[in-house]
Amino acid sequence: MPISLITGPANAGKAELVLDAVRAHAAREHDPLLIVPTRADVGHYLRELAGEAVAMGLRVERFAGLSSEIVRRAGVGEAVLGGLAHERLLRSLAERELGVAAGAGFVRALSQLLGELRTRRVSPARLVSALDAWLQADGPGAARVELGRLYMRYDAELKRLARLDSEQRIVRALDALRERPALWGGTPVLFYGFDDLTRLQLDAIETLGQVVDAPVTVSLAYEPGRSAFAGRAATFQALAPLAREHRQLRARAEHYAPAARTALSHLERSLFEPGAARVGSGSAVRLLEGGGERAELELVAREIALLLAQGMAAEDIAVLVRPAGTAVELLEEVFADAAIPFTLQRRRPFADAAIGGALCGLLRCVPPPAGDTAGELGDLLAWLRAPGLLDVPALADALELRARRAGALSAARARSLWEERHWRLQTIDHLHEAQERGPAALLDRASRELYGLFCAPRRRAAELLGPDELDEASALGAGRRALAQLRELAQLAPELAPATASELAEALAGVEMLSGDGRSPGAVAVLDPLALRARRVRSLFVCGMQEGVFPARARAQPLLTEEERRRLAEVSGLRLGEHENRSQIGQLEAERYLLYAAVSRPQQQLVLSWHSSDDDGQNTPRSLFVDDVCDLFEQSLFAARERRALGAVDPPGALDAPGALDTPGALDGGMPAARRRDGGEAPGRPDEPLHDARLLRELAARPWSASSMERWIGCPVAWFVERLLRPDALEPDPEPLAAGALRHAALEDTLQALRRESGSARLTRGNLARARELLADALRANEAAHPLSVAPERRAAVRRRMQADLGRYLDLAAESESPLSPRELELGFGFEEGDERGDASELPAFELGDGVRLRGRIDRIDVDDAGAAVIYDYKGKTVSGASKWIDDGKLQVALYMRAAEELLGLRIIGGFYQPLTGSDLRPRGVLDSDSGVELDCVSTDFREHSQLRELLDEAVGAAREVAEQASAGRLQARPDSCAFRGGCQYPTICRCER
Repeated sequence: MPISLITGPANAGKAELVLDAVRAHAAREHDPLLIVPTRADVGHYLRELAGEAVAMGLRVERFAGLSSEIVRRAGVGEAVLGGLAHERLLRSLAERELGVAAGAGFVRALSQLLGELRTRRVSPARLVSALDAWLQADGPGAARVELGRLYMRYDAELKRLARLDSEQRIVRALDALRERPALWGGTPVLFYGFDDLTRLQLDAIETLGQVVDAPVTVSLAYEPGRSAFAGRAATFQALAPLAREHRQLRARAEHYAPAARTALSHLERSLFEPGAARVGSGSAVRLLEGGGERAELELVAREIALLLAQGMAAEDIAVLVRPAGTAVELLEEVFADAAIPFTLQRRRPFADAAIGGALCGLLRCVPPPAGDTAGELGDLLAWLRAPGLLDVPALADALELRARRAGALSAARARSLWEERHWRLQTIDHLHEAQERGPAALLDRASRELYGLFCAPRRRAAELLGPDELDEASALGAGRRALAQLRELAQLAPELAPATASELAEALAGVEMLSGDGRSPGAVAVLDPLALRARRVRSLFVCGMQEGVFPARARAQPLLTEEERRRLAEVSGLRLGEHENRSQIGQLEAERYLLYAAVSRPQQQLVLSWHSSDDDGQNTPRSLFVDDVCDLFEQSLFAARERRALGAVDPPGALDAPGALDTPGALDGGMPAARRRDGGEAPGRPDEPLHDARLLRELAARPWSASSMERWIGCPVAWFVERLLRPDALEPDPEPLAAGALRHAALEDTLQALRRESGSARLTRGNLARARELLADALRANEAAHPLSVAPERRAAVRRRMQADLGRYLDLAAESESPLSPRELELGFGFEEGDERGDASELPAFELGDGVRLRGRIDRIDVDDAGAAVIYDYKGKTVSGASKWIDDGKLQVALYMRAAEELLGLRIIGGFYQPLTGSDLRPRGVLDSDSGVELDCVSTDFREHSQLRELLDEAVGAAREVAEQASAGRLQARPDSCAFRGGCQYPTICRCER
């Protein structure tokens, strides 16, 4: 039995013994296999052994690599049903045999159960027999009948397809080696870094060491009697009888830096031990407490930044996180903001990569055979935005803007908009044709498109992939493997392969890829606790020390609970489940060991961090493991913990100065004055004066519209955003705005048609019926140019409501019997060729004085035979009388009155805002009571001639003041009047909320 077992605490020097064994085997010309837990460990030990000149011939593999080698040497030639094809088979069987809609989690659990049965060499007949015994003992039960039937059908399907599952293949290979040990050839195998072993790994160790008689060395962190190792006792007990040699190593403290040796060695020797003494922690063990998750990670980032500034190499620092306790996306954001180089390896969906999302989006755009709607706008954009696909990427942005504005939210409508201005998107047609030919043709075409997407940004460029391109390469590999597996499935069982492009997109969306390399020179490694078992670091940060995260709670078995498994073993003798106890007590023991393994890794400093609340302010208790660590040290450790409040914000450059965060404001929830949002001063705020000389000259020379002046009065910063920055809106115009444009056009056409027929556009009781007919015609004629809604189902209702509102207005105007008749309709002035409001106008801009020019479009001017004129401006429900114009910043009608006087030579006697919707359609504004013209209006809107002139002068003065402020660049935030009913409309830009 040439199995050597090496056990001891984490700092017992097992790595040195294993490496000595590697050297010894290499010296005897036996090329050994070193088996380590993770991909990152493979690279680490290859580099270390290469540095000692013993890497020639040595192979460093994970257990999956050892399994492949066993299969190869055992001569097991049957092919394995690939991962994605295997998942589809299980999903189909679950839906047929169990009658459940099998999601990804259920399929994963079912795969684990079937893999366990294969590993234990439980045949379908054996499982059915055991379940029958259970059935006879306890009566009917769904799981007792259906699982046996499913397992039998699963085994039969694999035989029909002439394929094995991965567990079945390695078990067959191990059995073949047991029958013919010479097939292995005597290659030594060394296991290092495993703190636990699965049943399959134990089977491989026993087969190679006891049956094949190959030299096998296994290192295991274990000390009898230690509380921290209770969760690993079962593994030791399984290995001990197999070992010819067992070396129990003692703890060694020389791994730790001299200044940290006392504290870290005491932690390793005493963690979870009752009655342990307290020692000083010094700077070797520290605690960080954030008020929220971001605050916690900002503390961690600050500490790492200080270590890097002090000269510690980034690769000597590791950060341990668990997704349940730390949002990886938030960590990436915080570390990037702090300019900390880091590397993080994790599994991500294939669709998260640019080419993966592009391919899935493209597939969803392919019309299904049934003719249903295919895909959404976002799917088409995901494809078009793939790097390198478009020579001008801005074309995709323009399509999104146009489609969203038009309400074209389906891929088909968006494609039509694209092809109106650009080339035909034939790739979608090619995939549709492949879909019609069958699953194999569709998969072949999809594979070609994936490769084309990867190559698109690299055409005619023979260059190496940069670090930021490795994820795309990983996505290419994962995608092509998945498509190849499905292609094989399409040949073996076409009914299980995706039949449509959308179904294929759904299948690919569930594929996972590895993102990041996990450990790179010059970068801090962000790892799961299990990934650090075989390495040491100088400084270690363990984040997210929250209750329910570390220790994690035991997860219930999704298929056959622990109680059901125990009962099955009692009545049938069939034991399922690994050797460890899966109860909550067993889970706690396993978690204790995991913490022990983690805190024994740092050589110089250990930092534990947690957050006291989530970002919504709900309490999140810290882990009791923190208290277990604190019990080993003096009380000053917890008292000196560094804290950061929820929502704390630092001045610029805070991370550049050590101790800059240790301010009362940062710890007590205060906010530095430089970043306040309460209206106080803040550097770089948008309400600082503009100072670019060219911009100021342009502002001084530009013509103004009345609405632009009113927006400035409401809030100059909002004017700056809307009128100067002018971001393109991604959403359709609000329905009231779209309806307003149609009302203007319909009323203009109605009155023009009435004037053409009768010679006058005046509404009277006599022509009211005809005006209504003309209005209906005008609405129909103009609706195409002014769509009422992007939702077709709403248009009829909105159209009927608009026609009713305008009909009521025509009734009111006809009843009033106004002595004035509409002369000018939609009269523009001050527009030049190329202006966004239309063609050039015949009338020039209105000069307000001091070089200020006004342009605009007057909705209607009514004039009597004596030349007296009244201005009308159409509005929605909200109108006000002239008494509120100046206070409310409403200048439009007043300025139009002055413009009409100067440009048309008319005697203006009044101006009104005319509501077109709502219950009260009476116009509001001002009328010269000395003019002798009588109009039906509100009594408070009458003004003496001198008062009317004074009002107009005030409006012109206010307009000139606006122009003067703008030309001086004096922006000022006015949150009280910025948005409707007050409030800041652009808080993320303005940073001045109230």
